[in-house]
Amino acid sequence: MIRWSLAAELLALIIIIFLMLHYYERKLAANYRRKMYRLCLWMSVLTILLNILCVHTISIASRIPLWINMALNSAYFMLAVFLCTVVSVYLATLILEHVYSRICIRRFLMMAAALNVLYLLLVLWNLKSGVLFYFDGHMSYQRGPLNSAGYVVMGIEVLMLSTCYLRNRPSVGKSVVRLIRTMPILAAALIYFQHEYPYLLINGMFAAITDMIIYISFQSSWNERDSLTGIGNRNSFFQEIALRIAGHQQFQVILVALKNFSSINQKFSYKQGDEFLYVIADRLDHILPQSRAFRFANVEFAILLPYDSEENAYDNIGKIRERFNHPWNQGKVSCNINALFTDFVYTGQEWNPAQVIEFLEYGIESAGESPEGLKRFDSSMLHHLMRRKQLIEIMQYSIEHKRFKVWYQPVYSLEDNCFSSAEALLRLKDYDGNPVSPGEFIPIAEEKGMIDNLFWIVLEEVCLLLQRTPGQIKSISINLSMQQFEDRTLLERMKQCLDKYHLTPERLKIEITERVLLQDMDYMKMMMEELTKSGICFYLDDFGTGYSNISCVLSLPFEYIKLDKSLLKGIPGDRKAELLVKSMVKTFRSMGLKIVAEGVEEKEQAEMLKEFGVSSIQGYYYGKPMPEEEFLEYILPIKGGV
Repeated sequence: MIRWSLAAELLALIIIIFLMLHYYERKLAANYRRKMYRLCLWMSVLTILLNILCVHTISIASRIPLWINMALNSAYFMLAVFLCTVVSVYLATLILEHVYSRICIRRFLMMAAALNVLYLLLVLWNLKSGVLFYFDGHMSYQRGPLNSAGYVVMGIEVLMLSTCYLRNRPSVGKSVVRLIRTMPILAAALIYFQHEYPYLLINGMFAAITDMIIYISFQSSWNERDSLTGIGNRNSFFQEIALRIAGHQQFQVILVALKNFSSINQKFSYKQGDEFLYVIADRLDHILPQSRAFRFANVEFAILLPYDSEENAYDNIGKIRERFNHPWNQGKVSCNINALFTDFVYTGQEWNPAQVIEFLEYGIESAGESPEGLKRFDSSMLHHLMRRKQLIEIMQYSIEHKRFKVWYQPVYSLEDNCFSSAEALLRLKDYDGNPVSPGEFIPIAEEKGMIDNLFWIVLEEVCLLLQRTPGQIKSISINLSMQQFEDRTLLERMKQCLDKYHLTPERLKIEITERVLLQDMDYMKMMMEELTKSGICFYLDDFGTGYSNISCVLSLPFEYIKLDKSLLKGIPGDRKAELLVKSMVKTFRSMGLKIVAEGVEEKEQAEMLKEFGVSSIQGYYYGKPMPEEEFLEYILPIKGGV
């Protein structure tokens, strides 16, 4: 009578039960991979229990019908091989998780199915032939000549896994690589150990160790998931596209950014807002075939899809946009949630994952400026992004190496009949000497926090010029953004610069647009009053551009109002335009304010504005922006009338 040791099987059963308790305690949402793992756990338990039962029935074989032992052991032989196949299919799924082509997984499933059918036929044939096992005349269990056929099936499946792995190596994640490298060693050790100790049953221990290794991989993969929504996080998204790119796969990424989601939290509570995020994430994760969603940022989701044609890519983004045209429901709460959309298509370009994420961020930023809330990342947008990055580099280099230049546009005083002031304007050239428009580099400087450096460059140059021209130039105006006003040391630093060049504060003027004022009117009023008390006065710039509000003029301490050139387009000739400008000038002058007209290009305009009572004129008619030396040569000799 053969006596097998069940110690390893019982220990394996305890390990697997522990894994099951710990796994089910987490209450994870079911997906294909988790379902496969649960199947592995339950089949491992069933296989071990059946093996224990078979050992028991073999020990009492003389007291029970032969067919019971034959049936139970045949079932065990088949179940053990089937468990091995399920684990192999699970591992194949992990290997090919980041591969869109389904050819390899289909071939694997067909070959695994064929192996199991052949082995089933072998088990059935064993009932008559005893090639796997049989009971002799004394009802003792005996191994047949093909008793190790199950290990052959296992070896073939390991070879199949290795082939899948080698063919798709660039697209296989690191945790899966470690798992795949461990399994052949474990299988070889099992076969050797079982050969050396035939009476020690260790199949169950092999299953337990395999389940445990896979579970550890599950646990580590959970670190790549967003704790709130359960979908992949930004880090796992980065790894995913890295594997897709490494595997030379074509894919589409659609980025969805929820608009004004803070209003949902305020209206329904943050808990309800989190529940809406969960619902949205879950829907986006299954909204299209083969789609995978990731929480890209706080209220941004990236949907990764296979790419096969531009037509399908356009349809994909259309279907996702369509979903946001309908309310989102969570329990008894329903609300509409608007979103911005962009997408990016990878077809083999020489880009890395960091660049893909950069493209998506730029695309969603551009979508926010689009009336439709949609901006597809194409060659035109790539050109703009590359130009933007180039400008950032040029600006950073130019700040460090003092390449920025201050130009001046003269302002002609109609009251004094001379050029008595000017506006300081910043100029920049690229590495090839081509001028860069301020409308292009100033917004970038504000966004990237470089505007503060530029302001102090301008202030230093202006103060130096004012020191050189004590009797010729009464004042020069400079432009300030909100970022400068947020600096609590602004006034002190400006005073230090004025003192350094022995200048009185009234020689420096500050130009500010209403767009800046509207960001925080109360704070701006406080800062302006502080600067005005120190002797530095203000121009309200671009009056008449659409932001204009007479309340700004009434409530804030301005010295000058600068009429935007858009107000002068119909002058002279347009009676309504003439009447509007004339009445504005009269109103402002009655309030004790001075008026500067910008963008004057014709003599007739200048003459009419003088009749209206405009204090000063700035425009190409009197002078364009020019470098400092040219500016000084231009204005200093000129005295008297126009």
